[in-house]
Amino acid sequence: MRRYRALAPGIVLLLTGLTLPASGQQMQRGAHRTPDGLPHVDRSRLEHNLLTLGEIGRDPVTGGIERVAFSAADLEARRWFITRLEEAGLSVRIDEIANIIGTLPGQNPEAEAIVLGSHLDSVPQGGRFDGALGLMIALELVEAMRDLNILLSHPLEIVSFSDEEGGLLGSRGWIGTLTGEDLEEEYHGRPLTAILRDLGLDPETFSQARRSPDEIAAYLEVHIEQGRVLEREGLQIGIVEGIVALDEYEITVHGTANHAGTTRMSDREDPMAAAARMVVSIREEVEAQGGDLVATVGRIAVEPGAPNVIPSVARFTIDIRDPSRIILDRAITNLIDRFDSIAREEGVMVGWETLVQIPAAPADQMVIDTLLEAAALYGYPHRVMPSGAGHDAQSIARLAPMGMLFAPSVGGLSHSPAEFTRTEDAVACADVLLRAVMLLDQKLP
Repeated sequence: MRRYRALAPGIVLLLTGLTLPASGQQMQRGAHRTPDGLPHVDRSRLEHNLLTLGEIGRDPVTGGIERVAFSAADLEARRWFITRLEEAGLSVRIDEIANIIGTLPGQNPEAEAIVLGSHLDSVPQGGRFDGALGLMIALELVEAMRDLNILLSHPLEIVSFSDEEGGLLGSRGWIGTLTGEDLEEEYHGRPLTAILRDLGLDPETFSQARRSPDEIAAYLEVHIEQGRVLEREGLQIGIVEGIVALDEYEITVHGTANHAGTTRMSDREDPMAAAARMVVSIREEVEAQGGDLVATVGRIAVEPGAPNVIPSVARFTIDIRDPSRIILDRAITNLIDRFDSIAREEGVMVGWETLVQIPAAPADQMVIDTLLEAAALYGYPHRVMPSGAGHDAQSIARLAPMGMLFAPSVGGLSHSPAEFTRTEDAVACADVLLRAVMLLDQKLP
């Protein structure tokens, strides 16, 4: 078991690039209230927890985080987080799909819970803030409430969802969309059923992880933006209006394999040439639609794949996203027409296979308004914006009123060892979350 210790300020600065207060400034110790009565979290405690968690699974060469779901590092992070929740005064349980749930009772035992969530797992060679920031801010919120003797009427839950990066495993368990096939997925060469047994869980009961809408009053999640909008506009906080709809398709273009040297250009039925034109037309369509629509071709392959053979088949994927299902469907319809036209001109055949279709998940307007109210109280510069990436919040939006806060990502980098969010921006999000929870506690039944 790794031992955790506080790092000297100079070492912290050297290893992480985090900024220390300017000469003559005092770093606030403990949560506090400013003269106007607004509560503020403890910057140093939040920073310390982020740094400590960031050492678990850190590659000493690259600095990347290797905390893939249910790896040794992920399991170590889970143990550390459970200890921290217990030290903060929460009771902790592990549900049937291995989500970690810490509960702070409210003054009204009949009230539904306000839930704060995110995840501990990372992508391979990921960053220190993706997922982790949301959980460390949630933890700091409870610590700050204790410092300031803030009592809520509603119970408060902090949940670390299992395997967010691999497909929202834990949050899908909450909404009841997991199947027995999902439990046969392999992690590190072993099926999930075996891993659940290692954790002392019974895989046969996975469906009991499902939560009821009457258990959750509201769900809030803090996450790094994973883009450059906030940084470019000089803002500290993004208030998410919703998570985009996402479609993924595989496009297969069939042509005729032939000799690369003896087949004249005018005689070719080249699926790769057609696919190249189709890929360019995707960008053209996105630019014509404008707005928040984005599309990516992330994989392309040809058969037979020899340098001196005109391919017989070309395949590529499309990942396309927009907050509006109407805009997304219109873009897909237009692309189908574009591809058919290109196929006729190139003398090839084109087919579409739907891989994924995920509906948009709008945030709840009352929660959005509460987050806006909290951000305005502190004067932190902010804006409302969509989330182009998927999060556990898109699952929980099917259960309860949902809202999200984004903290700026320096350079827009994420899923990278270079991923970074400034401490002052993390603190701003934590302050707003704390005040928003207090406001929701008053507004919610």
